Amino acid sequence: MVSVVGLKGGVAKTATATALAAHWCGDRRVLLIDADPNGSALKWHRRGDGALGCRCVPLAQAPMALAAPVDLVLMDTAGGSRDELASYIEGSDFVLAPCLATASSIEQTAELADLIAGTGKAYGVVLTMVDERRRQDATKARTLLEGLGVPVLTAQLSALSAWPKAEAAGVAVRDARNDAGRPDPGAARAWQQVAALAAEIEKELP
Repeated sequence: MVSVVGLKGGVAKTATATALAAHWCGDRRVLLIDADPNGSALKWHRRGDGALGCRCVPLAQAPMALAAPVDLVLMDTAGGSRDELASYIEGSDFVLAPCLATASSIEQTAELADLIAGTGKAYGVVLTMVDERRRQDATKARTLLEGLGVPVLTAQLSALSAWPKAEAAGVAVRDARNDAGRPDPGAARAWQQVAALAAEIEKELP
């Protein structure tokens, strides 16, 4: 199981989880579990009438859903208490922590890294919603986290217009379209970044 975790909301956990689920369901039976009381991943999935291609269930229905054959489980968690997150982390094969290139997000990610490291679970931080006009911010964030001994994945997700369009339509970011109904110009680039992130995570999976 891959868990996408964070101590706060607004760091693109759901966008990251849904994108990875859509990527992996191309050749795997993927189950996306929404452990967020707000049901963000479920709403995304329903908005597109299953266009993500994977199954998506709330946490309460996970035991029943896991009775069916599954190759990979992704969990989208809420920004919550340390105790709650610890329980999700303990059950994971890999823990992914999205982080914005902002001081508050970096501080909370460093705190989260201490929690994850204490469990001995494999994990990595992914920088999300990176402003490509200010790439130095992402570079500084990476340097700060790595200086604290926090593993930061090479892949990162840029703040492209395809992301909000994909969320609004309930589709994978590769399928985002602009207001004229044409493919969003950032969709292909966003999908390449998702694929690169997935490839890094796969190296850590059993």
